[in-house]
Amino acid sequence: MERTLRDDEKIRRAEEIYYRRNHRNAVLSHGRETKRQKTYLGSKIILEMLILVLLALAVFAVKNKDYIFTKDFLNNCAQYNINLSEKFDFILAYFREKEENEQGNNDIFINHETTNPPADNPSEAVPENTQVVEVPGEEVQSSSPQSVITDANSLKNAISFVKPIEGIVTSGFGARESVYQNVTGEHTGIDLAAEKGRKIVASMTGTVTQVSTEGDYGNHIRITKENITTLYAHCQDMYVTEGQEITEGQEIASVGSTGNSTGPHLHFEIRIDNHPINPAEIIAF
Repeated sequence: MERTLRDDEKIRRAEEIYYRRNHRNAVLSHGRETKRQKTYLGSKIILEMLILVLLALAVFAVKNKDYIFTKDFLNNCAQYNINLSEKFDFILAYFREKEENEQGNNDIFINHETTNPPADNPSEAVPENTQVVEVPGEEVQSSSPQSVITDANSLKNAISFVKPIEGIVTSGFGARESVYQNVTGEHTGIDLAAEKGRKIVASMTGTVTQVSTEGDYGNHIRITKENITTLYAHCQDMYVTEGQEITEGQEIASVGSTGNSTGPHLHFEIRIDNHPINPAEIIAF
């Protein structure tokens, strides 16, 4: 039989229940407020760090504006981007090929170098890089592909070059120092000083892929053959048009001082797959 509570007991229990509920809500509210304060403080610290980084980048850009916004710097950034993209594609291809191999026979290892399969009779094995004479009715093994131009040595053996002008070398390839603020520290070509109006000839046979008057190069011409490009910059007059076939030694322009230039000269470049190499390794200036 349920015991009847007196009025004072009912009041005491009601007060206890009220106290417990309020105390629990206060604890929960305090925990949420503490967590909210920590989150706010962390976000504020991250925001201040980002602001400091942006300020540092802005100061760096202002101090180095004469170099950052030059065409050579932008070309170098594009080259780094291309290099990173090629390396990333190579890594993806490696893991994709590895996964395909694991799905097949685990005992088979693929050799990435081009080799000839072993013959049943050792005397019938074909040496590498040997062209096989075609015999009617038999399968013919193709000869090895022609080597691709990748460096100065292979370039000298593959393509003929002549000097674009007779001039004095005033700035070589690579790192350099200059008293002029508009001259960058990394030189992607070679500068040949000559009097204004002297004729410039094509250093190699190829196709004119660019004739432009814009940018730090001023009036400039690009002539390309396969993956090789020669560039002639700061010209005064240009005698060729895009798409025109040019032969080695043909007059294409005259010496000038257009664009980012400190005097009449020819800025001459040789590039392999758009990567500049030292022209002095190809031509004796």
